[in-house]
Amino acid sequence: MGVKKVFKGMGKGFLIIGNTIYSKSFIIAQVSGLLLTIAGLIVILIMSGKKFGLTNLKPLFTMITGVVIALVGLIMIGVSYGIRWKHRMVTRVGNIEAKWRDARRSTSSLRRAYNINKCNKLRSRNEG
Repeated sequence: MGVKKVFKGMGKGFLIIGNTIYSKSFIIAQVSGLLLTIAGLIVILIMSGKKFGLTNLKPLFTMITGVVIALVGLIMIGVSYGIRWKHRMVTRVGNIEAKWRDARRSTSSLRRAYNINKCNKLRSRNEG
């Protein structure tokens, strides 16, 4: 029994450390994505005022680089939100399925938890 308690306590500590790292990395990804997007837009605006021709394509290539930087920033923001959503859903599934049996984290269990939450919300609206 003593060994199980020690491992349970370690699991809670790892969970707290994992959530801290997860939240810090989410904030870092959001800030860096926003900075990249702003930097890309600034490059695009600066280069849009410059003239380019067949002999001077440097402003055009710099503008394309700005577009790529802005897209990378937007992708970083979107991916970090996607990871955050998945993390929240996995936690929800764990909480819901822990009431019945050992929590399994798979795509079908995510779908099942979403449907259960949706039905519970509708039921509470209809009763209230």
